[in-house]
Amino acid sequence: MSRYATTFSPRIRKLSSLSFCLATLLLIALPIFGQSVQVSGTIKDPDQSVVSGAVVTLTGPASSIALQTTTNQTGVYVFPTVNPGTYRLEASKNGFATLTIPALIVVSGQTATQDLSLTLAGENTSITVVGGLSGTPANGYYVNRVNPGVLGTSPIVNQPYTITVMPAEQIANTQVKNLRDAIQYLPLVSFTEQQGDEILRPSTRGIQGSIAQNTRMDGMAIAITGANPMEQYQELQVENGLGAAMYGPANPSGMFDFVLKRPTEAPTANLYFEQDSTSIGTVYGDAGGRLGPHKIFGYRTNLLFGDGTAYVDQSRLRRRLGEFAFDLRPTDHTTIDAHYSAYDIVQRGYPGWFTYGPDATDTTSTVQRPKRTLLLPGAPDPTRIGFGQAYAGVNLTTQSTGARLLHDFSPNWHAMAGGLAQRLDRFIDTPVNNLTNNTGDYTSTLAVGFAPRFGVESDLGYITGTYAKWGIRQDIVAASEGYRFNQYSYTTPSTATVTLGKANIANPLVFGSPLTGLPKNRGLYKSAVVHQQGFNLGDLIYLPKGFAVRLAASQDWIGVDNNTTTARTGGSNKNGISPSASVIYKPTAATTIYGTYASSLQQGDIAPGSTNLVNANQALAPYRSKEWEFGFKSSARPINITAALFRLERPFAETVAVNVKQNIFEIVGQQVNFGAEISGQGTLFHRLLIDGGFTALNARLNNTGIAATDGKRFVGIPAYKSNLLSEFRVPRIANLSITGDWQFVGGRPQDDENLHTTTGYNIYDLGFRYSHPIFSRLATLRFTSNNITDVHYYSTIAAGDITGTNASSNVAHLGSPRTISTSLQFAF
Repeated sequence: MSRYATTFSPRIRKLSSLSFCLATLLLIALPIFGQSVQVSGTIKDPDQSVVSGAVVTLTGPASSIALQTTTNQTGVYVFPTVNPGTYRLEASKNGFATLTIPALIVVSGQTATQDLSLTLAGENTSITVVGGLSGTPANGYYVNRVNPGVLGTSPIVNQPYTITVMPAEQIANTQVKNLRDAIQYLPLVSFTEQQGDEILRPSTRGIQGSIAQNTRMDGMAIAITGANPMEQYQELQVENGLGAAMYGPANPSGMFDFVLKRPTEAPTANLYFEQDSTSIGTVYGDAGGRLGPHKIFGYRTNLLFGDGTAYVDQSRLRRRLGEFAFDLRPTDHTTIDAHYSAYDIVQRGYPGWFTYGPDATDTTSTVQRPKRTLLLPGAPDPTRIGFGQAYAGVNLTTQSTGARLLHDFSPNWHAMAGGLAQRLDRFIDTPVNNLTNNTGDYTSTLAVGFAPRFGVESDLGYITGTYAKWGIRQDIVAASEGYRFNQYSYTTPSTATVTLGKANIANPLVFGSPLTGLPKNRGLYKSAVVHQQGFNLGDLIYLPKGFAVRLAASQDWIGVDNNTTTARTGGSNKNGISPSASVIYKPTAATTIYGTYASSLQQGDIAPGSTNLVNANQALAPYRSKEWEFGFKSSARPINITAALFRLERPFAETVAVNVKQNIFEIVGQQVNFGAEISGQGTLFHRLLIDGGFTALNARLNNTGIAATDGKRFVGIPAYKSNLLSEFRVPRIANLSITGDWQFVGGRPQDDENLHTTTGYNIYDLGFRYSHPIFSRLATLRFTSNNITDVHYYSTIAAGDITGTNASSNVAHLGSPRTISTSLQFAF
């Protein structure tokens, strides 16, 4: 659900409304032009190995006449010429239960792809699938398996961790464009904005993620605090909490794996025309398929261009994406693939963020009772000109390239080896509105000098497979992975704050553009280099009578080099083991009860680039976190449920004062978070889709050395958070769904002593989705009104001065106002 909305002139609003009214009428009124299409898919077994020689039968909609074929060596079946209609699809092979889809809908002009997953004979004699594949609206967007990799091949319901997946159809139907939008529909996930809604760090269970430790692209490390378009991804996988035993050293904020779109087996092409409110127009194309007589060569491309004025007058948003993925299959068991992606975004005129620090008028502070923090006022209207400036914002460019070799040794054993390189360029000069008192006065400055570039080179190799003997089955994974993270800084950073002027939150002002003080196009140097490499081993052992254990460990080596412009100033080297152990009980095949303990070595945080920090831009030495988790999972229809109780503890770093003029970034205490989370996905009564979740969290900082702040709740983390997405398929009107979303965020502490708390808020979205053939091409219209009650709120409140040392200020970002998102998709 896009946050790129706008207001514009009445004339453009009228033209826009007219154009989409005409599009809607075309969708409803145009006749269906019949055209034969192709039906195809891939069949796999419970271990996700391809099944060759399976018999696939497609029975016609009006007779018992059936088409029949068998899967090839890669598990693919194809019916090349099928007329539109509703079909019965059946797949069978000796040793497996027969699987039936009673109502497969084939639409004129739209290639039908239906992958199938067989179960072993004896588990069920036959299985009927109602509604379609995992990850579709028919089953509540539920995905039953993760992308192959370091978690092994067992289904999600058997994994002793909380794992959620946002599939491609949900990304398209909710019209999300960046990670902040996507997280709304992952109710167990949160985020902290860094320098606006495009630059953020995702989190789970109240722990903020790192720049590169917690994010992956196809399993390989990437940096997250830059431009990241959701249109190029097939899905987003999230493993909550501490995942170092599988992924390598990382803090316990969860692991986020972005799975790129790859070549499709059957030809596919989609063209999107998108509009956010009345001015930001976007054209987006997605095409893929295979070439050659034996389909040896595959391709996938995503091209996007968008430009316009955002919800603040005189603002601007421009987005450009080019993503290309190719693969080559020299044999039936080997695939070589590669990708290149370039994305840039320009934001100007968006609201800056607010900071609020210690109250300068408080003269009662002591060592044990620091200065009181200013009160954060109620969130103002973000559409008002003056909270941002038309000439200020962010310019972000992300480029990534990677290659992989995938090979199947047998139906049960698979391997992958790959590498990825990424470069993030960032120019940031967003306004910062520094509150100076409790009446709303603020001084507006330009935030400049943030890390202008990140570079990541990462690698991953793994072997996964299953082994069964003496009635015990094992799901084994062995992997080696690592990365080198380079942070760059300006060789001659700005030495003075660029002040724009003073205003009040009730009366924001437009300031003239400064002529000097901005670090434009200066030389860069590597201020910190973090490199880590490790070996991971995991084994999920299925024992008799429904019991299982999962053991995993990662042996890792972490090195840090801190540099000035001329020399290395120091660093650290450390190695250690990050273990994880789980006990699992499965009362039925569809339910799991588990307990997990994990301990993780992790790279220390990188100090901010402040001029008064003695270790500015330098990385801290590694430290260790721990987690305990107890959970329940069920994949039984109609609702798939995941629930967990957890406790996390980890060292916490923050800025503290050395003397009057200097500060240092160092470990200041221990963050302890404990809570509960539950989520559910599914379809009730064949018409009502629900996808939602709820988190209750108690996040506290201990051992601060300050009595007034010790043991207090963490700034900005709500005690309760939930989101519920729903879709209702309207009876008697084919392919029309009414969509809605309700997001609730509870009150959040504003200050380290927990003296003030923001009021919780509710946000409601409402829309519809309708599909209809137009000139033998399936067209889908999506419309959503976001934040329909136009609630003003702070999207994130981030802790600044944890220890009460007056070293830094807390930060608050404004949430988006009421906006409208519309898109028209043509499937070719």
